[in-house]
Amino acid sequence: MELETKTCQNCKSEFVIEPNDFSFYEKMHVPPPTWCPECRFVRRLVWRNERTLYKRPCDLCGEDKILTFPKGSPFTAYCHECWISDQWDGASYAREYDFGRPFFEQFKDLLRAVPRPGIIKQGYIVESEYVNRTSDLKNCYLIFASAGNENCFYGVDFWDAKDSMDCYDLKKSEKCYGCIDCYNSNNLRYAQECVSCTDSAFLLNCRNCTNCFGCVNLRNKSYCIWNRQYSREGYATEVQKYNLRSAAGVAAAAAEFQKLADAALVPALIEYHSTGVTGNWLEECKNVRDGFNCNKVEEGRYLFGIMEAKDVMDYTYWGKSSELIYESSNIGRQCASVSFSNECWDQLIRAQYCMNCHGSSDLFGCVGLKKQQYCILNKQYTKESFDKLRTKIVEHMNERPYRDAKGSDYRYGEFYPPELSPFAYNETIAQEYTPLSKEEALAAGFCWREPDGKSYTATLRAEDVPDSIADAGDPILGQVIGCAHGGTCNDQCATAFRVVRDELSFYRAMGVPLPHLCPNCRHYERLRRRNPIALWERRCQCAGTRSTTGSYNNTAAHVHGTEPCPVVFKTSYAPDRPEIVYCVSCYNAEVV
Repeated sequence: MELETKTCQNCKSEFVIEPNDFSFYEKMHVPPPTWCPECRFVRRLVWRNERTLYKRPCDLCGEDKILTFPKGSPFTAYCHECWISDQWDGASYAREYDFGRPFFEQFKDLLRAVPRPGIIKQGYIVESEYVNRTSDLKNCYLIFASAGNENCFYGVDFWDAKDSMDCYDLKKSEKCYGCIDCYNSNNLRYAQECVSCTDSAFLLNCRNCTNCFGCVNLRNKSYCIWNRQYSREGYATEVQKYNLRSAAGVAAAAAEFQKLADAALVPALIEYHSTGVTGNWLEECKNVRDGFNCNKVEEGRYLFGIMEAKDVMDYTYWGKSSELIYESSNIGRQCASVSFSNECWDQLIRAQYCMNCHGSSDLFGCVGLKKQQYCILNKQYTKESFDKLRTKIVEHMNERPYRDAKGSDYRYGEFYPPELSPFAYNETIAQEYTPLSKEEALAAGFCWREPDGKSYTATLRAEDVPDSIADAGDPILGQVIGCAHGGTCNDQCATAFRVVRDELSFYRAMGVPLPHLCPNCRHYERLRRRNPIALWERRCQCAGTRSTTGSYNNTAAHVHGTEPCPVVFKTSYAPDRPEIVYCVSCYNAEVV
């Protein structure tokens, strides 16, 4: 097949389908998409509620639990213990396929009838009630999409972390605060894209650094401030002047550090031991294009949050020894040949349009099945009758497509229509990566949920919070602190928050000031510091002996000599960003 340019059915923009894409569609026996990659990404995200929690009764045991579905939701939601129990059977909701109605109408009815897991948990969860999409946690609070953590609070993508708070993508680290994309680190504050750094603050793209402050692109250094070398004694004296125990001191240091970061040399992408890749945050990947936050993935495109997978496309979250996954989300643990599905795991094989199914094979349009085979709309068939009926349903989906409120048609080969999602746009992570106002979301055909009325009143204004942690006595534990945003932002602001005792102990031990924003607003502040899930084509800004901006002089010889680097790449740094973007080769020549 040759390259083909198509017009997105949703946003009307043009997008390209390449020959390799067509080869994958043929392997999966699916038609090419009618939505562009960006719209497909958002369409999958609106099915993932990660951080919006409600306290409400489980629809089976009746006990108040923390669930992702609000009270009054039309979807049946069970707590974790009830959903994994033998007290119900998804096969009991089986129904005949009705050729007088579009497929997605029938799937919607099934989705509302079959119990949904109200919270996603695995392994041992100890003293960690307010978490979701997690496994093996102890004493954690408001931790999401994480595993193997202890004493961690307020964060996403924590893996094997301990005694850390307010971070995003933290792995094998301890005593970290306000960090983003940091690994194997200890006692690290306000750092980003750092590996194996200790006892430091305000770092960017540093490796194996100890006792450094306000530094960028350092390797194997100690006692540096603003990239300048100090003696051990001089370092201690100088850092103390910034008074990082106070909010004012942190704000002043952050502003100065941002100036340094804005003028910094940066790599086109962050990758480790990867070949033939485009995207960002890729580790041990091969032939992955347009991939983000991926680890040990081979042959894939349009990916986000995937680990240990092969031959996959348009796939968001999970993996774990899975292959041949297409237009799906939250699929993992030895799954194969799965398309157009969500939240399925544990050896789901040859399945399409399935949700919350596991340990099963040869399913079509099923919800909540366990250890089943040859089922359509949860009804059991023989292999022969299953194959015949599935073929007829595919033909029916093409002849009588589902049409949503915006007028978009959904034939076989489309992911679920967003209007079928059990969650409102602002309850899902779509709001985090593609934020919309209420008016924009409704105009785009998404649902929106107004926040529940608050039963509390702030007793302490953000501006009256003690500036220094040294002045924050135990009485702060009884205060309801008003968020500095006051609900005027688009960050799912909680308007107010409390500081609990374990949290206060952490702030004191780390020597960091009390926050002035609620946990939601702090989360969105971290997201805004990360590069977007998008790519732009740019040329390396290495002009030979200096950057094309003239503001950076090279310190090492490059493979292209004194001539301008000819490399053109895709990068998540937009052309209007202030950083100096070098290709990986030129960047490594300078910093390694």
